[in-house]
Amino acid sequence: MSDIVTTILQASLPLTMPILLAAVGEVYAERSGVLNMGIEGIMALSAFVALLTTGITGSYLLGALAAIAAGVALGLLHAVASVRIGVNQLIVGLLIYTIGGGIADFANSEYIHYSFSLAVRPLPPVDIPYIGGYLVGIPYVGPAIFQQNAFVYISLLIALFLGWMLYRTTWGLKVRSAGENPEAADAAGINVNLVRFLCVILGAGLAGLGGASLMLGYIGVYTSAFSTIAGRGWIAVVVVIFARWSPYRAIIGSWVFGLGYAVSATFIGSGNLNPYFLLMLPYIFALVIIMIFHRGTKSPSSLTVPYKRH
Repeated sequence: MSDIVTTILQASLPLTMPILLAAVGEVYAERSGVLNMGIEGIMALSAFVALLTTGITGSYLLGALAAIAAGVALGLLHAVASVRIGVNQLIVGLLIYTIGGGIADFANSEYIHYSFSLAVRPLPPVDIPYIGGYLVGIPYVGPAIFQQNAFVYISLLIALFLGWMLYRTTWGLKVRSAGENPEAADAAGINVNLVRFLCVILGAGLAGLGGASLMLGYIGVYTSAFSTIAGRGWIAVVVVIFARWSPYRAIIGSWVFGLGYAVSATFIGSGNLNPYFLLMLPYIFALVIIMIFHRGTKSPSSLTVPYKRH
């Protein structure tokens, strides 16, 4: 039993980080007033780009950077359509979702047709100097926290840093003002649409890094947008609501779903439980969390409302 618990906890963090990165990026987008429903498609395209780049170059760093670039490209498209032109954000997001997943699946099928299936070995755990060997020996917690790949630690640092930026810096105040009261922000000299533009691109870039984290840090092979990303982009939106638009709370919320994915991945091959039920677990978690935490949540006042200067 202890081995199973350790396995679940150890797998939960790599499965948490893609959701966390996407959720923190979406916190910034929504705090500025823009809803991005295309996260799933952005993560799918970025995951494939990360796999393709790493497979060709052998560099995980280049794979991650290429994934971020793919996310930024789709984020730029979203920002131009929703912020600059003022197209309905829900429609734009769903189009981005379709485009991202469609391009990834098409490119994967073409690559397989003319070459061979891509696969990379997931990043090995980071060896923490001096203290790592001792801390790994802590029952349950040790392997879960101190025997992880670089994406896990980088993602946590990004979430903490962006939380600090949102609440402790002038830039964070501008982001929150753009989503709560854009007219007052504009009167104070803040370029509301520029802030929104940058936040959408930031969110998409982080979703792209989330796709790379999933691919290069855990899975290592791309099958399709549906089966590879498996709803993590949609769950990131749920995490934002659960976290009440806080990057700090998003860490806990993402881990809850990462734990659900880890339970599903651990038991799906045992034959003791119905695999389809196990695949449903993360979504059952999402439904329960929405039902419990929907009361008292207040989204940014100008979320999904385009801003036009008068």
